[in-house]
Amino acid sequence: MRSIRKTKMKVIIIGTAYPYRSKVSAFNHNLARQLMADGNDVEIITYSYLGSEHRKLSGDSSPENLKITHMINSVNPMSWRKTANYIKKSLPDEVIFAYTNSRAAVCMGNIAQKLNSCSQIKRVAIVKDMIPDDADMLDRVLPYKFARNVDGFVCVNKGIAEDIEHFEKEPKPKKYSNLPISTSYGERMPREMAIEKLSLDPAYRYLLFFGYIRPYKGLDIMIDALADERLRKYNIKLIVAGEFKDNIQTYIDKIRNANVGDYLEMRTEYISNRDVNKYFSAADMIVQTYKKPKESGVTQMAYHFEKPMLVTNVKKLADIVVDKKVGYVVEPTPKDIADAIVDFYENNRREEFEKNVAVEKQKFSWVNLTKTIETLFNE
Repeated sequence: MRSIRKTKMKVIIIGTAYPYRSKVSAFNHNLARQLMADGNDVEIITYSYLGSEHRKLSGDSSPENLKITHMINSVNPMSWRKTANYIKKSLPDEVIFAYTNSRAAVCMGNIAQKLNSCSQIKRVAIVKDMIPDDADMLDRVLPYKFARNVDGFVCVNKGIAEDIEHFEKEPKPKKYSNLPISTSYGERMPREMAIEKLSLDPAYRYLLFFGYIRPYKGLDIMIDALADERLRKYNIKLIVAGEFKDNIQTYIDKIRNANVGDYLEMRTEYISNRDVNKYFSAADMIVQTYKKPKESGVTQMAYHFEKPMLVTNVKKLADIVVDKKVGYVVEPTPKDIADAIVDFYENNRREEFEKNVAVEKQKFSWVNLTKTIETLFNE
C-alpha cells in the first residue's frame, strides 16, 4: 500500500507574484514550489495593486500548480488589515515575507504587526538587501516597523545581518543561505539550436550582457573593452539583451565613437522567461561589468545554465564567483575586462569553467534555502 506523506506545515508567502514580472516574482514562485516539494501546503498572497514603478505585467502564462491570491494594495492600509485577517483565518504555521526594499517595509511591517496576537504563527523575513549602498533617508527609517514585527531573518546576501541589527529592538534569530538559482527559465539547449532560434550568425562566438540596462551595470565599460583590437582574433560578438532604463542615445554615441557596431547584437527589448534559455545557451560567457555593488539574479541564471561568468570586483558579485575557477573577477576597467576575455579564448577555458560551474552551483539549491528556513528557530 502506498504511504501518504503528511503535510508538514501550512505556509503563506507575502510578496510580488504573477502577473507582475520581476526577479522577485520568479523568486517567490520558485520558493513556493520548493516548499511544496518539501511537503508543505503553500499559498502566495500578492498585490492587487502595486506602485506605478512596479506595475509591469508578465506576458507569460499563469504559473501552474501555485495558489496565488491577489489581495494587497501596497498603499492602502485597509487592504493590509484585510490581508492580516485573512491570514489569521487561514491559520498558517508560518508566514514568509519576501522583503524587497524599504518601500515594501511599510506595507509588510503593518501586516506583520497585525499578526502579533497570533503567537502560533512564525513570521520569517527573507532579505536580499536591508540598507542599499545608495540608501536615502527613507531606507534608514522605514524598515523599523518591519524588522521589529517579524520573528526571524534568513539573509541571502552576506553582510545583511549587521544591517538588520540597526533596526531591531532586540536580537532575533538570523541565518545565512546563498541566494538560490532560479529554475523558471527552462533548460539549456545546444548552442547551435539556440543560435538558430535567435537568428544569429553561427560563425561568431558570443558573450552575453543580459538584463535591464542601467548606468551602474557598466555597459559603457563593456563597450570600451569590446573595442580592444586583440579581440578581433577570436571573432567575438557581444549580445546585449534587455530593456534600457536610461538614455539609449548615450550608448548609441558610445558604440559609434568606439567603432564597435559590427561586434554587437542589440536585442534591447523585454526578454520573456520562455526566451531566456536561448540567450544563455548561445553564449560562451556571461559578462557583468558592474560599477557598484548590487545583487543580481543574472549570476544565478548563469549558474543554472552552467555558463562561465566575467564579473567586476564589486561586493555581491565577486562574493559568489570564484576567480579562475568558474570565470573571472576583474577590476571594472576596459583593459582588465579585455585581458580576461583574451585569456578565456586563447587558453580554451570554456569547458574547464563549465565543469566547475556545474559543481559550484550545488551551493545555490532551493533545498538549502528551505532547510535554513526550517531550522531558523532551532537552537
